[in-house]
Amino acid sequence: MLIFIKTHLLLVLTVVGAALSFLASFIGLVAKQKPVMILSVLAVLGFVTGITYQLSNYAQGQEKARRAAAEAQIKEAAQRARDGVIQEIKLNVEATKITVEAIAQKLQSASLLDVGLPLVTIKSGGSVEFEETMAFAKGSSEMWKRYAQWLTTVPEAKAAACLTVTLNAGHYYDAGLLLAYLLTSAATRDELVSIVNSHQAWHTFAAEPIFLKNFRPQTGHLRYVLFYSGPTQKLLAFADAEAFAQQLMTLHRLGRHAMLEGLFNAQHTDPVAALRSVFPSVQNAVFATERPDELVRLMIDQQLSLAVAAAGPRPYVAKLARMIQLAAGK
Repeated sequence: MLIFIKTHLLLVLTVVGAALSFLASFIGLVAKQKPVMILSVLAVLGFVTGITYQLSNYAQGQEKARRAAAEAQIKEAAQRARDGVIQEIKLNVEATKITVEAIAQKLQSASLLDVGLPLVTIKSGGSVEFEETMAFAKGSSEMWKRYAQWLTTVPEAKAAACLTVTLNAGHYYDAGLLLAYLLTSAATRDELVSIVNSHQAWHTFAAEPIFLKNFRPQTGHLRYVLFYSGPTQKLLAFADAEAFAQQLMTLHRLGRHAMLEGLFNAQHTDPVAALRSVFPSVQNAVFATERPDELVRLMIDQQLSLAVAAAGPRPYVAKLARMIQLAAGK
């Protein structure tokens, strides 16, 4: 009791003061012989109202105090959690450094063929008859036929079929025709013949059914799109063909052909940044190395699940999961 009085002295004094005021008013009413009933009721109501008001203020103050205490506890818990996460990250970083070195050492004697797939195009496959400038020029469908035939010859287990797009080279890419190339496979070839042969159909054909027929079986189709720099013929970026085709198909349906052709055909100081602003599927994880141990260090350091090694005569795509499995002897 004494602790409560000391803690809430102001509330106790207020209640006592209100009670004394009530008694004084009541005594005065009786002494002056006024209509005691009415005035007594009013006095009682005033007393009850005053006490209720004070108790309500007290309850609100207590609730605010509880909320403040709860918020303080939440903030404290959150800070402890952050500190714990930071500490865990520090520990994981130290452990990861050891793991990276162990993985890299295991891969020192490996080759890119052990950890990845070679990226092949119709030109790198020895088809000197295929010319990219002719393939994407309006009026040419002969190149597409050669390309469609070439796709059927790529062994999926040993290589990944790719389509090359060269930027800043003065090439002319029609977005609709490019989409038709991306959707080409043995399963869709017969449907695309009439579309490729008709300029008017390039921007109006229904791509969605062909997309599903081409990519969903996951067989015999294009795997990646490779983006090269025209002046240097340097590999700048790559994209998963299915994801890139899906994004291009969406823009095709929206009629954004003029924007797309400007993107592919105009000169850009940073073509990869320009591409990535429109196509999230485009990745710039391309490294000038032929050594799997160097590649795995770069991938883990930059948290990449997929990367391309492009230092040798032919680029290779490597998956981090496969590299770790190989290092673990699985």
